[in-house]
Amino acid sequence: MPKARLSTNPKAASPSREPAQRPSAPSTTKTVLLAVTGLSPAIVTETVWALAQEGREHIPARVLFITTGTGARKIEEQLFTPQVALGGVCAWEALRSALGVGPDQLQAEPVCVLAAPNPNTGRMEPLEDITTPAQNSAAANLILERVRAYVENPELRLVASIAGGRKTMGALLHAAMTLLARETDRITHVLVSSPFESIPGFFFPIQPGGALADRSGGSHDPATAVVHLADVPFVPLRNRFKELNQMPGTFEGLIRSFSNLLKADVPCGVRLDYAGKRMEVDGQWIDCPRSVLFVAHFLLGIRQKGVGLRDQKEAGSELLLWMEGGNPKGVDAKFLPPVDKQEPAEYIRKKLSDLRRLLEKAGVRWQVPARDLSLKGAELLE
Repeated sequence: MPKARLSTNPKAASPSREPAQRPSAPSTTKTVLLAVTGLSPAIVTETVWALAQEGREHIPARVLFITTGTGARKIEEQLFTPQVALGGVCAWEALRSALGVGPDQLQAEPVCVLAAPNPNTGRMEPLEDITTPAQNSAAANLILERVRAYVENPELRLVASIAGGRKTMGALLHAAMTLLARETDRITHVLVSSPFESIPGFFFPIQPGGALADRSGGSHDPATAVVHLADVPFVPLRNRFKELNQMPGTFEGLIRSFSNLLKADVPCGVRLDYAGKRMEVDGQWIDCPRSVLFVAHFLLGIRQKGVGLRDQKEAGSELLLWMEGGNPKGVDAKFLPPVDKQEPAEYIRKKLSDLRRLLEKAGVRWQVPARDLSLKGAELLE
């Protein structure tokens, strides 16, 4: 993913930046930077620089690169190999020196290379690129595992950079953060002022070595570069799914579990066919006595009008009032069942019991719990 261009005329190396308001982590929490990278690993040094401008407490204690085999070689070559242009030190050491970090800050973990199983050799082998669905699935699972390991540790705060690597890698990291991350975690993209976003050898504004040449031969002082972080909004879905006690281990499994729970939030559409003595639930027709249709019609209709029922006795009284009001409207009188007006509460109880058995037998998504008069999970359709 190419670095985003910030259209500006930079005049200072340390831009003023108002950090976005976000939930604060405990003061003892350490920051971990997880970055997907490709052929331009300088996005990581730029991101670290931008984080440092927010305050020393934002400088990561640990940094993890997730990349391909090709990307790993680029990281070693560009960040961890001494360079004459930087005064004989590597870019990573130059950054740590410029920021004056302590021994427990900016510790680069071993590069995490995406890998997939080779069915012919029976071995996990590094991916040089992500070009097939199988490789994409393997990358998704590895990224999810790494995110999970960090967000389950309350002493760590995760910053996920999606600025580098293939767009697929950034999209997978964003998805993994949405599924598992907390409010105190962040997703970021780095913004670098022109022309530094395309100048080889640029790592951060106050790097040693003097001016850098662009591809047309122009000379540019790194100290004039402006580097910002753009926070990418995300919704931490883990807060919605606290009832999911044990989250599946694979990316696809987690998506499937969340999707099923979200689907359960959407009411089932219900249609009542008095003439045919049947009920449609989410497109599936179920044979149903007219007396059961009648009670379901009453309970769904009265709930949609905002009337809450405390118990079956109150429901019985409301049923009689509902009938006196000419309900159910639009239904031919010859199809209406006889109602026990002496014991309307008991009538409702029996018909709800019949409805529960019918729904269970049909195996539809909508099920009615015992003693539930709201018929939640369903919506009456015209």
